[in-house]
Amino acid sequence: MTNAPDGPDQADDSPGSRLFGKVGMAIVIEVLAGLVIGFLALGGDDKPIYEPPAPSESAYDQALPDEEPSQSPFPIEPEAEETTTDAVAVPEVGECFTNEGSTDVFELESTGCDPGAFEVVDVYDGGDTDDCEGVPRSLFSHDPGDGGAILCLSYLHPWGDAYYAEPGECVTLLDDGTYAITDCEPGDYQVLERFWGEEGTYECSEWEYYNGSVDFPGYIDEQDLLLCMRIVYPDDIGFAGVDTCLYASGSDDDMHFAFADCSQSNVYVTGRTSDYEAYDFCDGYGWATWRSTAFPDHAYTVCWAWL
Repeated sequence: MTNAPDGPDQADDSPGSRLFGKVGMAIVIEVLAGLVIGFLALGGDDKPIYEPPAPSESAYDQALPDEEPSQSPFPIEPEAEETTTDAVAVPEVGECFTNEGSTDVFELESTGCDPGAFEVVDVYDGGDTDDCEGVPRSLFSHDPGDGGAILCLSYLHPWGDAYYAEPGECVTLLDDGTYAITDCEPGDYQVLERFWGEEGTYECSEWEYYNGSVDFPGYIDEQDLLLCMRIVYPDDIGFAGVDTCLYASGSDDDMHFAFADCSQSNVYVTGRTSDYEAYDFCDGYGWATWRSTAFPDHAYTVCWAWL
């Protein structure tokens, strides 16, 4: 037997030694892999876990609410709709109305311009009812109460527009029995004065040549109207009394008589009667006779003689 001297350590290359090394290495790797997996599992709360996206909703599904709407304990007032109010139509001059109210408080209803109605003769924007004072033929002022306009109203008198005749104007009687303002022609009445109410009952006689009147009832008592008038004659002989001096001119068939001083006159009145064509009344003197067509009660036969 030999005895070799000690040398450097050498790896054990026997089969059993090599097998153990491979098995051990596999165990170590397996342990390390387990530790890594465990570590990843413990740290999973720090990162979101991926989930596949949910299926998308259809447009119909999206339009439906997820839950019933909650009810408010207080009722919700609906928003007031803005309303537009048309401007109140302001009556125009010439329009007519009836009064469906009282004489103190007018309630106007549109109507035709017939007798008894009220005609708008002027309109004032704003202002007050006194604005109608002085407006021709305006007897009433009316405030509709809409803050818009003041209406000046004329009463269309059932007896005719002679209700508004002024002194100097003339009045005739129409076939329908109404009195109308007209041009001054022989046979018409000429207005001398007008009096409201009863103030002129006894004053017409104070006017020279007064011989007629018309008493119009008003819409209200204060607007009763008395017209003092005289008839329009063809010439001055219609007014001449007995012994009045006149100046006669023209032909025998068409003579004209005018007042004149007796020193410059050529005829004088010998008599007169209110009868028409009373030739015999004059008993041979000259005569002039006339009668009104509109007012036939006004007639005369005047007798005259040369100076």
